Amino acid sequence: MEKAIEKAYLLKQAMNDDPRFISLNEIEKKMENDDEVIKLTYQKDMKENAYNDALKHFSETSEEVKKARKELSLAKGNLESHPFVRDYLKKYQEVRMLIEEINKILFSELQTSICHKGQ
Repeated sequence: MEKAIEKAYLLKQAMNDDPRFISLNEIEKKMENDDEVIKLTYQKDMKENAYNDALKHFSETSEEVKKARKELSLAKGNLESHPFVRDYLKKYQEVRMLIEEINKILFSELQTSICHKGQ
């Protein structure tokens, strides 16, 4: 068991050293320190709160909810169109695909055997 844990730490280090992870961490730091991204994130969060509040008080088909939904969509679009955010989302997708592949390699047999035992 200790050997498996040791190998898990080696995998973690390999992932931390992977250029995709490094690049994702770098762009994340840029986003966190960019005043424009911070402002756009704040605006999106405010529109999201307004939308959630509208849902609490009005039906989903009401004009208030439709307006709040549209404003939220625009705020999300503004945020996601920022170059740092676009770059982050692209790099995040690459890292996510890598993690999914690693999970498949590590756990697919385990998941299959658990599913068959439950039947």
